[in-house]
Amino acid sequence: MAELSAKAVRGETEKAALQLLRERANLVGEAATARHERDQLVGALRDANARYAERYTAALQGGWTGEELAKLGLDAPESAPARRRRAPQPVTPPTPGEQTAVADEAAQP
Repeated sequence: MAELSAKAVRGETEKAALQLLRERANLVGEAATARHERDQLVGALRDANARYAERYTAALQGGWTGEELAKLGLDAPESAPARRRRAPQPVTPPTPGEQTAVADEAAQP
């Protein structure tokens, strides 16, 4: 077997490393594509649910009862889940050591 030069060994090693990185990057790209598709479908489902809720409400206002609509296979639309608000985080005053460190940093040119 012919011996390769240091430059050739380095080139082959870098080529192999780049191929491994391409394969890994491809996996991340595929995941990003799938997430984008999922986000698109979630948005479409949200819009479809809103349209259905509007049409269902219109049917109720047009004289149909929920029971009649159910017999026709039209289930009541899901209500939007209640959104919870985070409790505001209390502001904690910095400890005396933190105040000194901040003041020292501000004083430095």
